[in-house]
Parts: sequence; C-alpha cells; structure tokens
Amino acid sequence: MLTAMLCAAAVTAQFVGGKATRDALFLSAVDVTALPAMLMATSISSIVLVAIHASAARRVSPGTLVPAYFGVSGVLFLAEWLLVQRLPAVGAVVAYLHISGAGPLLGSGFWLIVSERFDPHTAKRRFGQIAGIGTLGGLLSAILAERMAALLSASAMLPCLAIFHLASAALVRRLATQSDDVRTKGRVDRFGRAGAAAPSTSGLRAVVRGAYLRRLALLVLLGTAGAALLDYLFKVDAVGTFGRGDNLLRFFAVYYAGASLFTFVIQTTSSRVVLERMGLAFTTSTPSYALFAGGVASLFQPGFQTMLAARASESVLRGSLFRAGYELFYTPVPAADKRAAKSIIDVGCDRLGDALGGGAVRLLMAVAPAAAQRSVILSAALACSIGAILAARRLNRGYIQTLEASLRNRAVEIDLGDVMDGATRTLVLKSLQRDGANRRDEGPRYRQGVERAAGASAPVAFDPEIQDAAWLRSRNAERVVDILHREEGVSPGLVAHVIPLLAWDRVASDAIFALRKVAEERVGQLIDALIDPNQDFAVRRRLARVFSICVSQRAVDGLILGLDDLRFEVRYQCGRALAAILDTNPRVRIDHDRIFAVVQRETAVGRPVWESRRVLDEVTVWEGVPFVDEFVRDRAGQSLSHVFTLLSLVLPRQPLQLAFRSLHTDDQYLQGTALEYLESILPATIRQPLWPYLEDRRPARRAARPADQVLADLLRSNQSILISLEELKQRAAAEESKST
Repeated sequence: MLTAMLCAAAVTAQFVGGKATRDALFLSAVDVTALPAMLMATSISSIVLVAIHASAARRVSPGTLVPAYFGVSGVLFLAEWLLVQRLPAVGAVVAYLHISGAGPLLGSGFWLIVSERFDPHTAKRRFGQIAGIGTLGGLLSAILAERMAALLSASAMLPCLAIFHLASAALVRRLATQSDDVRTKGRVDRFGRAGAAAPSTSGLRAVVRGAYLRRLALLVLLGTAGAALLDYLFKVDAVGTFGRGDNLLRFFAVYYAGASLFTFVIQTTSSRVVLERMGLAFTTSTPSYALFAGGVASLFQPGFQTMLAARASESVLRGSLFRAGYELFYTPVPAADKRAAKSIIDVGCDRLGDALGGGAVRLLMAVAPAAAQRSVILSAALACSIGAILAARRLNRGYIQTLEASLRNRAVEIDLGDVMDGATRTLVLKSLQRDGANRRDEGPRYRQGVERAAGASAPVAFDPEIQDAAWLRSRNAERVVDILHREEGVSPGLVAHVIPLLAWDRVASDAIFALRKVAEERVGQLIDALIDPNQDFAVRRRLARVFSICVSQRAVDGLILGLDDLRFEVRYQCGRALAAILDTNPRVRIDHDRIFAVVQRETAVGRPVWESRRVLDEVTVWEGVPFVDEFVRDRAGQSLSHVFTLLSLVLPRQPLQLAFRSLHTDDQYLQGTALEYLESILPATIRQPLWPYLEDRRPARRAARPADQVLADLLRSNQSILISLEELKQRAAAEESKST
C-alpha cells in the first residue's frame, strides 16, 4: 500500500506538471487555432503507441514493460529540453505529442499493476486513498510549475518532469516486483494473475467480443470527446485573457494546482462515501453531470469565469470520483483480457475521443456561422455528456455479471490444499457414515437386525388400520419400522400417529421416510403440525425435513410460515427444505420481501447468540445438492449457513454459493471478489448487520503444502478409517454371534 501511494504521487506529479508545461509551451509558440489539428495529431500518435504497446505486452509482462516506458520517457524529456532551447516551436510540438500521447499510456500501465495487486473489495476501500495521495503529488507538481515559471521559464519544467519519470520508473518496478513475489509464493498464478503471464489474445479482439469492455470503451470515448470540446473553448478564453508567455504557464500552473487541491479533498472525504451510497455508475458519471451543468450555465451566461468553473468541475470530478470508480470496473476482469484491453480503452479510446472532439471543432467552425460557433460547440459537448451518462448506467449490471463470472472461473480452481486441512479426516469419516446411513434406509430388514428388542403384545383389534395405529403408539420398534416401511405407504388415518414418532430417535428416520411418501397428499396436515407451537421441538425440526421432496406451492407457503418459529433449528431445516423444493421446481413463487425480512431478523441478534447456534440433526443425510457443501460446513457457523441458504432462495444461487465458499478459503483475492459481489447484490438493510460476520470469517493463513503430499495424507487417512470401520464391523458380528 505504501509503495502504491508513492507510485501514485510520482505518476500524477509528472502527469499534472506535464499538462501545465505542455499547454504553456504550445500556446506560447503556436497559434491557438492550431489546437484542434494538434488534438487529432496527438490522437493518431497515441493510437500508434497503443498498437506498439499491445504488441510488446504480448511478449513482456507489465512489471517489466511499464517501468521501461517511464525510463525512456524521462530520457526523452531531457532531449526535448535541449530542443526547446534551439527550436522553440518544434520543441513545443514534440513535447505536446510526447506528454499527450505517453501520459495516459503510462498512467494506464500504473493502474493496471495496481488493479492486479488488490482484490475487488479491497480495491474499493483503497483506490480512493491511493488516488488521493497521487493527487497530492500532482498538487505539489503544479506548485513547482508555477514557481518555475515565475523564477525561470516554462521550459525549465522539462528536466523536473524527467526526474519525476525516472522516479516513477523505480517505484513502479518495485510495486510490480512486490506483486509478483506475493503471487508466486502460492497458487495465485493459476488463477490468471501471474506476473509472467502475457495476454493470449489481442486487445481489440477482447474489446470487440466482450459487451462489458465495449461499454467501458464507449464511456471513455464519449466522456473524453465532451471534455475535449469544452477544453478547446476554455483554452481560447485563457489565451484571450492572459495572453502568451510565462503568464500563461503561471495561470495553468495555478489552475492545475487548484484543481489538484479540490481533487484531493474530494478523494479523501467523499470518494468512498459516494461509491458506497450512489454506486459505480453514478460515481463514474459525475464528470459528465458537471460538464452538462457547466455547459448549460455557459450557454446562458457566457464568459471566462463560467467556462473556468465548468472546465474545472469536470476536471476535478474526473480526477477524483471518476478515477475512484472507473478503475474498479476493471478489478473483476480476467487478467489476460485486462492486460490486453486496458491500454486500448484507457489510451486508445481516450485519444480517439480527443480526435473526435478536435474533428468536431474543425467541422463546426467550418459550417457554423462565426457568431454561433461557441454555442454549437457547447451543444455538441452536452450531447456527449448525455451519452456518457447513459453508457455508465448500463455498466452496473455488467459489473455484477463480471464479478459472477470471476467467482465461477476462480472458484472451480480452488487448490486442493484449501480443502485438505485438519477437518479432512472428519469429512472422510462423515462420508463413510453417510454410506452406512443410506444402507440402513434401504429397508426394514437392516433395522430389524440392529434394533431387536422384546416386543410388546399388541392390543386386540379387528380393524387393520386401528391395529396399525395401536402398534404405532406402542414402544415396539420392530413392528413400528415394519409399518413405516410398507411399500404402499401409510394410510391417511395413520399420518397423525406417525408425526409424533419423529421425536423417537430410534425410529425418527423411518418416520421421515414414511411421511415423505405421502407428503404432497397430506401437506396441509403436515403444515399444521409444523407451525403448531405446542408440538414437540424434535417433531417440528424433523418434520421440516419431510417437505424437502415436495414440489407444490402449498408446501413452500407452509415452510415460509415455519421460518417464524422460535427455535433456530426449525427455521434452519425449513430454509434447507425450501432450497430443495426450489432446486426441483424453480417455478414456485417465493416472496422476496418476506425472505429479506426473515434474513434481517436472523442477523439482528448479538454475536454471542449468532455464534452459539447449533443444529442437532446436522449429521443426517440431506437429499439433493445442498447449498452449504461439506467443505464450507466445517468452516462456517450455522447462523451464516442458514442466512446464505435463505438468500439463495431469492438471489442467483450459483454465484451466491461460490461467493459463500470463497469467503472460507485462504485465497485473499477470492475473498475480496466474493465480498465485492455480495456488497453489490445485497440490500443495504441486510448488508449492514451481516457485514461484520462476513469480514470476520477469513480464516488464518496456513503454510502451503504440495498437492501430492496432501493427496498422500488423505489416502492414508482414508485407509486408516476403512480399517478401523472394518474392525468395528468384525467385533459387532462376533458379539452378535455370541448373543445368538
């Protein structure tokens, strides 16, 4: 974090100081009417640089390439300083092309390295701080430019810019080396974030085939085009007000210093708040809103002061809120696509926007009357700002979809070492126990052999159903199991006698088996028993599991009523049964507001209650595919498992399950991606009370072990468990033969 802040300060210092020097040198040596043509020439040179960069990026990693760019750029500034002394006009044009073309490319390379260093959730909290320190560096650079113009000349800033670039080269290289060291220590490089991995596809292809990247490109293109149109009018007014020469550099230095100061204040005080409350779309649209408001004001109140306010507000918001939100859009993008496309969008589309703005200025000046040129150019800028606002709005959904895709792509590659911790032996043993439980549920004969007991004499009765009811009310486990496992199932009159058997541990699973056979036919009777507060707690918690095989809307409505039970385990089992029904029949209707209200109530308890919740019947086999799998179950508390099961009823199930699983791995990038996804989809009323339990679930990091060693340990553990179970079976058989 410290290295990233120092990098941001150096990179922004050269960028802000470079812009002030560029504008002063060019407008002092060349007429202002040449500015539109210069914008188009700069755009062409920038696009050529992006093409060269894209080719080089496929062979060299950013950690090597970006610092080299900074170093070469620093040397070029020294050469331009000498050129300006001999040929001022030529030197001013070369410096303008250099600063305008290379500056955005270098800034994009720096943010690419930073975005690979931080996961999406950490990036949202840290990018504003990094950009704030960068703005502070830009402020100091602008003050330095003003002092240079007052004491020496505008060209004296060129050696200072060379020093900034060389310092940036060293700091960016250090940041990239730290990032690569962190990635290569573990398994992270298999997730596409390795420092040595180069993009396997071209940037243009990545932009064309990805709707999300195309929308980002459109946002940059329209935003830059509108800013270029406004910037032309602003510089025309600046030359008319201050004339040419060092006074112009002093004005631009003061202007950029003031803009940097306001940018720093907004970044440090408002960027995170605006991001959290207003979202990414609004945050990245703020420069366009400022341009629209300032453009309308300039139409009705022409003048340099109005134009200065419009241009400054757009520039301040673009450097603060826009930067804080825009870079976040890249965090969930796969590393290969990001490395290939980011420079094309950041620089290529930015320069193309400048070219579009410059071309529009030339065209409008040629076709519009002289008196109306200013109004026509302002109207074109307003149209671009509206288009940028609409493009940003469409990015929100794409951001969430990209987060979901990132979770899917990364979660399927979770290293086996994540699973093979101290809980592995327990999981293997549970798996073997479940196999045994399945065999016991195959029929009554296994039960008859295990639960032999002295049977009580049955009361005399002539009606078979009355006789069966009498047996069910007796304590003869063998006869009870026979009735419960009849192939035709229990009759409607016996359901009321089977329900109380759920409280009898010896036959509870058999009672569940029998009730599931008739659950849909007797769903009303079962719901009445489930929501009856006078019913035994053991009956209610096990009765909820009966509904897992249902598919009807009535069963769903009854289980939702069960979510209001005073006992946690009843609510827990109702939630799992609802998830099983929804998995079988996705067409059932579940009230989103009701589920959110239940989740909000579950999270409103204090931490002692939250952490003390336990489930008594968790060891039993659960039908279907559970939302909380075995890997997460040993790491997550029951309260959190229950809340996420409920959320899976009303939110996309697979991304939510992947996010929940990712929270309980040791991979910090996966954890951050999961937190960012959850922060994007959870309502604020749920996110705020739930968040402390999510951020505190990160397990302590363990030393990484080779996969072959982990597999060998698992095989040894599995073999020892099988041997132990075989010995227990032999001992049980010997004892049974003795008793016989």
